[in-house]
Amino acid sequence: MIKSIKLCINHSIKVSKLDRHNANVNFQPGYNVLIGRNGSGKSTVLRAMALCPMCRLTGDRNGIKYITTETLNPNVGGTFASREQMIQGIRAMFRSHGQCVLDSLRNQSHADETVVLIDSPETGQDLENCLDIHHGLLKMAEHYQVIVATNSLVFMRNGNLIDLGNQSLPLLVEATRKLAGDFRM
Repeated sequence: MIKSIKLCINHSIKVSKLDRHNANVNFQPGYNVLIGRNGSGKSTVLRAMALCPMCRLTGDRNGIKYITTETLNPNVGGTFASREQMIQGIRAMFRSHGQCVLDSLRNQSHADETVVLIDSPETGQDLENCLDIHHGLLKMAEHYQVIVATNSLVFMRNGNLIDLGNQSLPLLVEATRKLAGDFRM
């Protein structure tokens, strides 16, 4: 489990809400959700946790699995590490991006990770698939620490919200309410 990260100067300057000289983000066990506007630093924090040796983690960096929309997309190309990846790659030629991402999330293998980082799990998904993915992440959080970066209200439910913006949740709820009010059925 990761309790906190102190971002190095290279990453702290990309997260506008944090003090550049003391850029700490704290996490809880279970399901954590980084929220904020585009450009607020959500993805930056995940990348720093997974990849930056200069950022200091309180917890175990060895048990991290980092999942992005790029790593979920079988259309990216390259070689396949397993038969399952090859099947997903072939299927991807005949399916939408959203279906491919969902397929990849459903078929993730889990080994020795203690922390799973997921950047934008809502990419390419309709509401029903988002609800299914969210349900799966909550189940996963019973066994692992799950940290998600998202702007989707669906994925914010039942999570420890970490706002990297300025009152992001109320602004998002109000914007969604206004948008929904513009539709007539």
